[in-house]
Amino acid sequence: MKLTKLILVAFASIVLLTSATAPVYDYKSNTEQEAKAYPLKKYKKGLNFFIVSDWGWNGQNYQQQVANQMGVQADSTGPKFIVSCGDNFQINGVASTQDPLWLKNFENIYTKNSLHVDWYPVLGNHDYKGNTQAQLDYSKISRRWRFEERYYSFTKKINDTISARFMFLDTPPLLSNYYNNDYPDIAKQDSTKQIKWLNETLANSKEQWKIVFGHHPIFSASEKHGSSMEMIQRIKPILDKYNVQFYFSGHDHDMQHLHEKGKNTEYMVTGTGGATRPASKNEQSIFSASVPGYSIVSFHADSIRVVFMGANGQPQYTYERKK
Repeated sequence: MKLTKLILVAFASIVLLTSATAPVYDYKSNTEQEAKAYPLKKYKKGLNFFIVSDWGWNGQNYQQQVANQMGVQADSTGPKFIVSCGDNFQINGVASTQDPLWLKNFENIYTKNSLHVDWYPVLGNHDYKGNTQAQLDYSKISRRWRFEERYYSFTKKINDTISARFMFLDTPPLLSNYYNNDYPDIAKQDSTKQIKWLNETLANSKEQWKIVFGHHPIFSASEKHGSSMEMIQRIKPILDKYNVQFYFSGHDHDMQHLHEKGKNTEYMVTGTGGATRPASKNEQSIFSASVPGYSIVSFHADSIRVVFMGANGQPQYTYERKK
């Protein structure tokens, strides 16, 4: 009897200790009124922007909670722009520029004034199930939706001597498994022309920072999709050749930082803007977590900081490096 009581007391103590040290956060309860900004270190001179991916869930799953936290954090951080790494509309994309899904997924979700900055999207595989041209044409309707080409590039000055080139890829046409009737716009695209553009743009780039965005990961430890052999074969050699520092993607619904040993590029997966899947690791993994959220990227002089921010307003992972 004494031994049984001792075991029960010990078990109860473990339960209490676990509850005290590892509380479970209810992301669903994170309303706009409850959301709080995290006091990130601020730089007097630099450039901040957000990344959110795989968010088009009609406000369901965790999309609204992530949007609430983005808005409150943006009030404090002041992002100059926001990048979407695709699947802007889950399931079947949009039908037209007048589709009600624009309101249900975008305009009525990301409402804070601090989120009314330029949005730079790419297309995901779910976007290609609909009318992809409508997403480009929406740039003529929305002041903040800056999406005039399927793949594109621009530069930003970090300070008087440092600048960054941002490049946005259209990755679904680069993958052979999407060439079927479920993705009607895929076959119309010229993937060879896009790869030539990527190579030539990077070859002519004089900027110190080179950042590339796409929907599909190159490396990923997710058991759902994982690394893409076609992206490894077609895109990674170009990133290696021109010393690209970061490749950001979505598609897998988790947060990941991966790095190939002996190479220059950091691979970041940020597909948790609306829903999550279990996280896992592989030989390239540095960090992985299944947490709804988004990313905050901050440039300062010759350094960069990436923060995976949870929908609960808490940083999940922070990475800093010099160029």
